[in-house]
Amino acid sequence: MAETAVPKIKACVSARGQVDLSRAHFVGIGGTGMLPVARVCAERGFTVSGSDARTSEGLEELVRLGVRVHTGHAAVHVPANATAVVFTHAVGTDNQEIREAQRRGIPLLHRSAALNALMADRTAIGVLGSHGKSSTTGMMAFALSRMDQSPSFMVGADLEGPATGGRAGKGPFFVAEVDESDRTHIGVSLQVAGLTNVAHDHPENYAGEIDHVDAYEECVRVGVRPGGTLVLSADSPGCRELASRLVMAGDGPRMVTFGVSSSADWRLTDVASAGGRSAAVLRGPGALEFDLALRVPGVHQLLNAAGAVAALHALGQDCGLAVDQLRYFDGVRRRMTPAGEAGGVRVFDSYAHHPDEVSADLAAARTLLDDPSHRVITVFQPSGQPRLDAFGAELGAALAGCDQVVLTDSAQGVREGALKELAGFIGRAGGAARFVETKRADAVGRAASAARPGDVVVLMGTGDLIESGPILRDVLADLVAAAA
Repeated sequence: MAETAVPKIKACVSARGQVDLSRAHFVGIGGTGMLPVARVCAERGFTVSGSDARTSEGLEELVRLGVRVHTGHAAVHVPANATAVVFTHAVGTDNQEIREAQRRGIPLLHRSAALNALMADRTAIGVLGSHGKSSTTGMMAFALSRMDQSPSFMVGADLEGPATGGRAGKGPFFVAEVDESDRTHIGVSLQVAGLTNVAHDHPENYAGEIDHVDAYEECVRVGVRPGGTLVLSADSPGCRELASRLVMAGDGPRMVTFGVSSSADWRLTDVASAGGRSAAVLRGPGALEFDLALRVPGVHQLLNAAGAVAALHALGQDCGLAVDQLRYFDGVRRRMTPAGEAGGVRVFDSYAHHPDEVSADLAAARTLLDDPSHRVITVFQPSGQPRLDAFGAELGAALAGCDQVVLTDSAQGVREGALKELAGFIGRAGGAARFVETKRADAVGRAASAARPGDVVVLMGTGDLIESGPILRDVLADLVAAAA
């Protein structure tokens, strides 16, 4: 196992331990993985509180559900009768609320243990993988909801408005995005595990792709319930390596594959993506065949949908009905989500931060262009120095897939010269990093000045760049007005 930066905080309760969430307090409750778990707890009737560094629309929605939310961290925020304090490894060991829980002997549990407890009495479906987890989980939750199954779900992104990534349904299914970044996917108990793909990521916690495969193997062996199913990509080398290990050992769960590979149990053919929509023929076991149509761009979304349908089939669901419902799926937020239009220039929001994700979303952006003369312009915000150190050249090659790039500083900050170094990687890969602007407003202003009617501008990254979207649209509108 690689040297790992986690865990920083030692949990008092493991993923399989006894958990009491009846009066849970969440430290960092506004996080993309924490907020939906807190919402499920609140909707189940638990008394929920939490704190975060700043407020947000999502937290305001939690308040409307009866959750007590504090801005900032302080020991007094931990309720006197708290049964558990929930954390992620984004929280520092010196956090006052963590120290208060330790002082008072309140059980500390990682978010994954809280999620595992919430899924314990349901048919648990976990979506894992390096990329595509949120979209695939969102597709399954959306389809099951429209099929009147009333699923519970936890998605690390909003499906519609703020705080819509979690729901406590009344039905038997619980669909959850299961995060591997800090290795806490190991120990989560699942009836169906869907593995979208395996690639090297989270370099602070993994040594390489094989290290990821090792961790997924342990996750499957420990976590897939007796009689359960592993649904995994036939196209991903890491998934194929995992499948080979399980077959050789002869003691793994039932496996079902999906992808464009001719060996896939669920195979995509006639794949196409244009004009913001995607389509393919999906062929499954027993001569099953469906016309799969999505109103979200990108071939990668068709692969996500194929994995979702394969998992639903493993659950005994009506796949024809599921495919019909996916025609109305608008995607999850921040996955090439429309973010406005001005002066004939369309703006999209992308959470992509890994080279594979950047390539996939830029390919999807290219399918949105109405004319070969129109261009894709990207404002890219890296997620931090460790990722640039590990993947700088690969990110440069991926970003070279658009026509112009404007680079801006990470929300976490990067070392001096790192953005210019990334610009060099882009240039050597044949791309054009026209500007490096540390301030977000300056970066989006550069993109607006470069854009012409018919172009697509993508705001890309995990940080606060999307908050500059309104500035971009205003600048575009002002430029149009000045030219009139």
